[in-house]
Amino acid sequence: MVIDHIDLIWSHHAVGLMFFLGRTTFPLFCYAAAVAVMKAHARPADETKKIIRRYIVRLLALAAVTEPFYLFAMRENVANVIFTLTAGIFFADLSYRAKPWQMYLLYTVAILSMLWVLPLEFGLAGVFVPAAVLQVMNGNKRALPFLPALLMVMNAGGIHTLFHANPVVWEYAGVTGLFCIILPWLVLDVARKMPQKKRFLPKYALHAFYPGHMVILRLIWMAMHR
Repeated sequence: MVIDHIDLIWSHHAVGLMFFLGRTTFPLFCYAAAVAVMKAHARPADETKKIIRRYIVRLLALAAVTEPFYLFAMRENVANVIFTLTAGIFFADLSYRAKPWQMYLLYTVAILSMLWVLPLEFGLAGVFVPAAVLQVMNGNKRALPFLPALLMVMNAGGIHTLFHANPVVWEYAGVTGLFCIILPWLVLDVARKMPQKKRFLPKYALHAFYPGHMVILRLIWMAMHR
């Protein structure tokens, strides 16, 4: 994530490898969101509702607090990724109550969203990645084809004119998709084999780190360009 933000804030995505490596981060966030929803649904129904509601309220509050810092640092008029994850948790929770075909229809609409750009980081496709991850983890094999498609489309927001693009852009989109599918899978595979220990950072460390590091990177950029 930091590598991706350095590339965006300092060089406007001019360094391809840094951009590709940055594609690894969001799928891992989606996996964490899916696991959180799965754990919530392992509890009694009344507790599950309270837990999900608490997740959504806290994430919305964090997203709202983060947005001014995000706009300052990124100079992009879009809603930050925490809004995307908040919506992702909502639909991941919904996947337990919706019929499978209803979720497949929503995934299809999200995949088709590559035809336009939404003012939301990772777009509509990113919103439905946690739900697809969750369904796959719960053994729904029919949801599996939608997951790589969503992962690839969520990175197509900046190149939504693919139908009119030259072959180099198509290759770029393909490589991006591979990075956001294969690298996260490798990270999770390595993590599963590592000994499980207590929390590495304080509980809310990443909540402060996310807006904080973007502001610091922007301030450094401003200092370098005086």
